[in-house]
Amino acid sequence: MRRRPAPVAAAAAAAGSWLDPCIVTIRRNGSNEVGRMARFDSQDADRLLRPERYRSQNPELVLDALSLASGMTLADVGSGPGFYTLPAAKRVGPAGRVYALDVDPKMLDLLRERAVADGVANIECLVSSEVRLPLPDAAVDAALVASVLHETPKWVLLLGEITRVLRPEGALVVVEWRKEQTEMGPPLAERLTYEEVEGVLQAAGYDAIEPFEVGPYHYGVEARRGSG
Repeated sequence: MRRRPAPVAAAAAAAGSWLDPCIVTIRRNGSNEVGRMARFDSQDADRLLRPERYRSQNPELVLDALSLASGMTLADVGSGPGFYTLPAAKRVGPAGRVYALDVDPKMLDLLRERAVADGVANIECLVSSEVRLPLPDAAVDAALVASVLHETPKWVLLLGEITRVLRPEGALVVVEWRKEQTEMGPPLAERLTYEEVEGVLQAAGYDAIEPFEVGPYHYGVEARRGSG
């Protein structure tokens, strides 16, 4: 059994590519609605890729929780410029696929450029609305939503939509800011507690929910649904 995330102070103290061009398609959903999930300005996208973020929020640790393997499909919801998307694409390999979903086309443009530079060809970028993902039911083996839920007042609906596109017994990982005062991050009032996220996941039918450590500022939640 994994331990619940430690308080910020304690956590802080503890704290291949392919040659084909990147395959990227841009799809807009229905009304082309762009929701509040795009609050982070794409002009500041470089901040999402700073070395400091890699030190405080190790993407490989988060991807380990998803048990990604060659040939799997992943939905990276709120992908931004690809902090998690690119390492995930390399894990699933040419036989797999990563769907990068974001409400901001400019973020996806940046991700496309980074994927081309890395020679990664198994990423499909999809423009999404706030609570509707442009994927069919049971489309992916795993889903990741990192530092996104606190940005939308419709986060409960978004989790339900992620559940729709996830295959039965697929893995979902949520990464969120700890609801504690930190030197960076969103206002305390906008943050979600682990218990809030856990309660909604339970109501959505996830019967295996485990917290895990991500770094000094974030916590992770791994969730799976039973076959019944």
